[in-house]
Parts: sequence; C-alpha cells; structure tokens
Amino acid sequence: MRFLLYVNMVAIVLLAGALARLYEGESLPWLEQGERGAIAEAPVEPGPAVTGPAEPDPAETAAEPSAPLTVEQMMALQLPLPNPARMPAEPDAGAEPEPPREIVILTEGAYPPFNYREGSGALSGFDVELARALCENIEVHCTFAAKPWDRLVPALAAGEGDAVIASMLIPASGRESPASSPGLILSDRYYSTPGHFAARRNAVPLAATPSALAGRSIAVQAGSIHQAYVSMRFPDAKLEIFPSLEAAQQALAEGKAHLLFADRNMLLRWSASPDGACCRLVGPAYGDAAYFGKGAAIVLRKGDEKLRDDFNVALAALIADGTYARISSGYFSGSIY
Repeated sequence: MRFLLYVNMVAIVLLAGALARLYEGESLPWLEQGERGAIAEAPVEPGPAVTGPAEPDPAETAAEPSAPLTVEQMMALQLPLPNPARMPAEPDAGAEPEPPREIVILTEGAYPPFNYREGSGALSGFDVELARALCENIEVHCTFAAKPWDRLVPALAAGEGDAVIASMLIPASGRESPASSPGLILSDRYYSTPGHFAARRNAVPLAATPSALAGRSIAVQAGSIHQAYVSMRFPDAKLEIFPSLEAAQQALAEGKAHLLFADRNMLLRWSASPDGACCRLVGPAYGDAAYFGKGAAIVLRKGDEKLRDDFNVALAALIADGTYARISSGYFSGSIY
C-alpha cells in the first residue's frame, strides 16, 4: 500500500514538472521527435520539398503570447501567485455613476423679460432659460436663487452661489457695473445692448445719417443714454423728450414723432406685442460701448476659470446649433446676441 502511494506521488511530481516545462515553451519528454515536429509545424501551401521539420517563426511566437494561467492552474503547478495589490481592479458592474456637479445660479427675478417670477412663483425669463440650457450642455445640475440686485455680487463673493446670470453688464468706460468689483471674472457676452431706431410700419424709410434726420422728430426717454447719444450723433434732429420709454413708444405709435430711439432689446419685445404692432425696427444697431456698454455677461469668482471657460464653450455651441435663437424668439422678435 505504501509502495502504491509512493508511486502515485512520483507520478504527480513528474506530471507537474512536465506541465511546468510545457508552460515555459519546452516539449514534453515523452513526445517522439515526429510528434514534436507536428506540434511545431504550421500547415503550408504545397511547394518545393523541404527536409526536416519547419522551425517556428520567432516573430510570430513573440507576437502571439500564451493565454495567462488562472489562479487554480498556477496553484496546481506550484507556481508563485501574483501579488493581489498589483493586480488591476475589476470595474464594479453595479456601481452607480457619479452624480453631476451641482452649482447655484444667482439671479434677480425682477427684471422682465430677462428674469422674473411667474404667477406660480417659479423663476423664468431669458436669463433663466439660457442658464438652464448652458447647464445642460456642460452636464451640471443647476439650481436658482433669487437675490435683490444690490445683493447679487455680495452673495456670490460669500459663496452663496457659483455664478450670477442676471443681465449684469460688462464694465465699460462711463458704464459702471457691479461686475467691476474685485475678485470677479466674466464670461463672454451672452447678449448685446445696442441702441436702435423704430418707425411706424407705413412710414417712408429714412437714411440713418445726420443730414437725412435733420429736422426729423425723434422720441427718446428723458435722461437716458439714448437721449445723450442722439444729441451727440444727430445734433440737427428734433428731440421729443418723454418721461418714460412707454410714453415715447406711445408717441411713435400715435404719429407724434417720426422715429423712436431706445434699447434694441426692448424695442424687439415691444414691436412683437399688440401695443407695438404699429411699428418696426429700422436702420442699423448702434453699439458704441461708451454709451451702450459691451453687453451682458455671466459673473463668477476668481478661481472658477474652468467653469467660466465651460460656459463660454457651451454658449458658442448653443449659438451654432440654433438653441440660442430658439430661446431668444420666446421673448423677443429677433436674436439679441
């Protein structure tokens, strides 16, 4: 009985050693020469007779490594096991994807049509809808917080939000803005604020030159930058000054002035409404930054340049794919970019 046990152990040791040599690329000791050649040779096309078994191509051998052994096979062959700490971790199929980053957008909620509250109390407007599209494009989850106008920048500085999207103008000479406070950075402009003329739809077109407008009546709001600009650019025109933009619009609609000069965006909204159906925008947009600024931008804290750059890339994408124009058309009769 002991003899049989000893014979079995010797056989197992010989078999394990043979398998180890096979794993290392050596032939088994009990294979005949012809059998070894049959294993080494690959089928070849008929051709000139060759003598002796074909040798394997070393390049092919190196290019086709053997499949790695399993842990069970290595244990059977008494080979050293790999260090588990150095083995690549397998992905967890059941792991939940990381949630999107959450950021807080600060806005005013009291400046229609850019930002305001609906009857339900929900924030709405061009600023809010564009902010949602930007957040979706850069794959972040955005929530909104309304603050009074004079609290927007302090709230941003205090970390109560990550960005201000509230029609905050880019600082320009003669055009102060809360965005000029230290510690802030700005995105590219997301809409412009030029001055523009409006006329009645049946009016005879006039060239927008000082000589063509000499003696013509132009309605403007008292004390506005638009009054200042018309006085400078068209000194021979006749200014009709009204206490509010609404009064100036009514004067044009009733034919009490040849033209109205005001903010382009407000005129686009007015001309698309029943009250402004009488009138349309005429001539070019006037974008002198000293009077009309450089447009509105997203305001962020210094150190958030990555988020600022993401917003800029997203804004360009929304303009290119038509999303910006679609959002703008919901509030204005034309694009305000």
